[in-house]
Amino acid sequence: MEFTHLHGHSTYSFLEAIWTPKKLVEKSKELWFKAIGLTDLFSMYWAVKLYESCRENSINPIIGTELGFVLNMTWYNKIENIWNICLLAKDTEWYQNLMRIVSYANEEWIAGKPKIDIDILWECSKWIIAFMWWEPSRIWKMIYRSEDDDKILEIIHMIQDKLWKDNVYLEIVAQDESKDQNLWKINKKILEIANSEWISVITWNVYNYVEKKDREAREMALAIKDWKKMFDLDRRKPIWDFSLLSGDEIYEILIKNWYSDAQIKQRFDTNNKIASEINIEIIMWQAIFPNYQTPDDVKQLYDSIKDSLVTV
Repeated sequence: MEFTHLHGHSTYSFLEAIWTPKKLVEKSKELWFKAIGLTDLFSMYWAVKLYESCRENSINPIIGTELGFVLNMTWYNKIENIWNICLLAKDTEWYQNLMRIVSYANEEWIAGKPKIDIDILWECSKWIIAFMWWEPSRIWKMIYRSEDDDKILEIIHMIQDKLWKDNVYLEIVAQDESKDQNLWKINKKILEIANSEWISVITWNVYNYVEKKDREAREMALAIKDWKKMFDLDRRKPIWDFSLLSGDEIYEILIKNWYSDAQIKQRFDTNNKIASEINIEIIMWQAIFPNYQTPDDVKQLYDSIKDSLVTV
């Protein structure tokens, strides 16, 4: 069954994932994917590597990033008040805007976590695709804490008001819900909100490595990141398979979670539709400089002293 992964992490999400963009594309080709998405944490250093590998293998590259997010930059100054939002570039112009946003986020950070606010998104909202998704998102945490639906909807509406409504998506996670009742609770609530508010829902299968055999290596990376040892009982021990799965494997997971065939097809179609609308062209092997407009006062100063300047 055709499925498009819209986002995930590579080794550029330091110690959160363990494979390179090139390995991701090679595995995607094995699985006959037409497109593949990558949204590493707080950066886009990897974007050209993904783009080149995808073009070599006739796969459409989906480029995005995952950033810290607050509603207003001046209100939030504690690390626990920063949530995450996932952004995708829809075309070349938005790819360039996304780089600008990432640069801004890395200038405005708390405790090492880059962040943006809703006004920054609004300034660059053309061709933006935004996901309010899994554990790091505010929506997920509000549902987990069983907060009132009105409060959750207020946050969603604020983001929709700043961005184009059709480019804001909610997301369910395609992992075995029987292993974690919180996942069942949150997926169920997200679908309820999406149905009542007419919001499109995408499907995300969490992946942080390419092959199933890489699981232990990824757990070791998490232990290093958390300053733990592999024999520590309190180290992070992921309960799910976080390898890159095929559409058929994801379908089986969702069937096990008691979703109907029609529901699964609708979610898959949404992912595939987004992928089909993404068209990014990166100019390679060419220096590109910004169009800098000299301020009028600098021009006037130059005109006043240019005759006295000595040319070497």
